[in-house]
Amino acid sequence: MQLKILLGVFPLFIILSAFLIFISVIKLENIVLGILFIIFSSIIAFALFKCGIHSPQSHFKNITKSTVNSQKLDITFEDGVKTSGIVYRSRSETSETPNGPLYPEPRPTIIFFHGFWASKEANEMLLIPLAHIGYITFAFDQRGHGEAGSKKSEWYKLYNDAVTILDYVCSIKDVKKGAICCIGKSMGGTSVLTKCYEDGRVGMVIAISTLHNIDILLEANFPFLSSGWFVKRIISRFKNKEAFKIAAHYFLKNDLEYNKNRVYLIHGENDKIFPPSLTFELNKKQAQIPDDHALLLDNCGHSFEDQELLVLGIILKWILENKNMSF
Repeated sequence: MQLKILLGVFPLFIILSAFLIFISVIKLENIVLGILFIIFSSIIAFALFKCGIHSPQSHFKNITKSTVNSQKLDITFEDGVKTSGIVYRSRSETSETPNGPLYPEPRPTIIFFHGFWASKEANEMLLIPLAHIGYITFAFDQRGHGEAGSKKSEWYKLYNDAVTILDYVCSIKDVKKGAICCIGKSMGGTSVLTKCYEDGRVGMVIAISTLHNIDILLEANFPFLSSGWFVKRIISRFKNKEAFKIAAHYFLKNDLEYNKNRVYLIHGENDKIFPPSLTFELNKKQAQIPDDHALLLDNCGHSFEDQELLVLGIILKWILENKNMSF
């Protein structure tokens, strides 16, 4: 619903407001009425915009953090852009050290790559429970988001940023080598199915609502003024076409043995931005992912609203079944 507001209702409201202001000022020559329209339209537009970018996970914003230790970290990407990350560990199992709270022995680590218009805190409903169980969980602000520098328009640099994040996480003293799970949603899922997928330090990747091939998406016909129509228009204006090669289609191996315990896909059946037939099904087919490692969930859109607990259960089950992620 949030994306429908942001990409559908909000633009229509702006167009309607501009038309009414034009009628008031130009046609009716009533400047006072035009000013009143501008004031009320601005208030409503701001409310719609805030509602549109309001993360569906934000109803978890009051989740307790008393069972975990959280440590804020400063990270610098390869091009000098600075960002912020948070690492979570079980409070009952860590010890205080000069480097902050650490586990007494190396532990498997889970890294979350958030989606567009989100931030590192957006997935705390997953980060905190998994940390409480005993994993190290880590999230960071993608460039142009949250506390990170740069602009959202530099989304094509996110994939190289993933290497910096992996380097940083692997330098943490209690991170178990080869036991890293990278989880990404939407924009973050593309980082996961490209740079993280090909990195030998990563044991498994979980991609949620993830793109397959940008060119295929640009060739698709979306309903006029739908959320997918707006996203397609935004991407089509991007001039650096080489950046389009940073997509799962160009990275996933057509190798069942390699992928069956390494790649897991989750997608919503009602995703209007990245329709499953153009994304999920093609990722699944190219990588030969078995049915039990590629779940298409009914009653789900792109944002998985109100399905977070189910997603947590799915993720935890897959992680527990993977030998690389054992304590």
